[in-house]
Amino acid sequence: MTSTTATVGSTPRRELWTLSLVGAVHLVSHFYWLVFIPLLPMLKDLLQVSYVQLGFALTLMNVVSALTQAPTGFLVDRFGPRLLLLLGVALGAAGFTLLGLFPTYPVMLVSVVLVGLGNAVYHPADFSILSREMSAARMGRAYSVHAFTGYLGFAAAPPVVLALTYYGGPQFALIVSAIIGVVIALPLLPEVPGERRAVNTARKTPVARTPARALLSPAILALTFMFTMLSLSTNIMQTYMVVALEGMLGAPQSLGNIALTTFLFMTVGGILMGGLIADRARAQSHVAAGGFALAALCVLMLAIFRPQGYAAVALLGVTGFLSGIIVPSRDLLVKAAAPADAVGRVFGIVTTGFNFGGIIGPPIGGALLDHRMPEWIFFISAVFMAVTIAVALAVDKQAARKNS
Repeated sequence: MTSTTATVGSTPRRELWTLSLVGAVHLVSHFYWLVFIPLLPMLKDLLQVSYVQLGFALTLMNVVSALTQAPTGFLVDRFGPRLLLLLGVALGAAGFTLLGLFPTYPVMLVSVVLVGLGNAVYHPADFSILSREMSAARMGRAYSVHAFTGYLGFAAAPPVVLALTYYGGPQFALIVSAIIGVVIALPLLPEVPGERRAVNTARKTPVARTPARALLSPAILALTFMFTMLSLSTNIMQTYMVVALEGMLGAPQSLGNIALTTFLFMTVGGILMGGLIADRARAQSHVAAGGFALAALCVLMLAIFRPQGYAAVALLGVTGFLSGIIVPSRDLLVKAAAPADAVGRVFGIVTTGFNFGGIIGPPIGGALLDHRMPEWIFFISAVFMAVTIAVALAVDKQAARKNS
């Protein structure tokens, strides 16, 4: 796909509008991804199923998203990212509405498939728009704002969904959550016709397109592996932090929840700081490696020295901040590896690593806790961080060799 109409005569004001639209839909994507989580106890009773069955449904959602994200990247480059974003929101909203109206377990399986399909759209479409329509001088900050809005979606989902459940029950919460996402995404609609005209015009102009086989280069495969390691290193810790702190330090769950909240909010702060750093850094891999090396050190200190109370909270807050700093540099590494006409496709491939991590991580963490090894939640997170550092430096070295 060539540049859309938004690219023509781009101004800071136009870029701000574009970033606001993309950020809002990214918030929806993360909000939708967590809608089921706070509802699990209610869904267990409503659907008369076990947690194992609910866990299978969530795994299915990750598998569907992982399998369809790369092909969706091709559709984004062919049909236009704004149109695909609207379709992604519509699919997610349809999944929640369907389960809200017909609350049975078979319907839930259909629902998670729809949500997984919708989720596959966001990263390739978002990054396609940002990479084509934002100024190179502000690209790092654009990526940081994009990531920031996603984490806001994560933070907003539990309280909003629980408040809706308290007011009208889980079915009401599902349907209203669907409506919220659609309303937030509606400002994209007026921009779709202009984008479609640009896409149709581009198709009539013969240009050399990067073949699909070229997108499976060692650098892109290495970045996909890096995203998987990133997902494993942070998601295992986030998922099991409360239980792990209770088992390792004897900390009450209230303190564990404070630690998790602090970790997430400090991650958001780190993301915003990371955008400023990324726009000034000469080597994005050094930012990613340095930030994650310090984060791994903090995690190891927690597991080895086992500080009590708010000292542990503070250490996890610093870890979250350092983890956030690397996010914009991480995304710029992917953009640098992507051919100009295949940004959506490359991000579609690379970000499947998040889903792979979401599939692999929970069983690993659960096994560690079942074997009464809570400290290993943090040890293994540090190991995955170390692997991430090695991959980031290897990708940078390979790129330097290619450009020399």
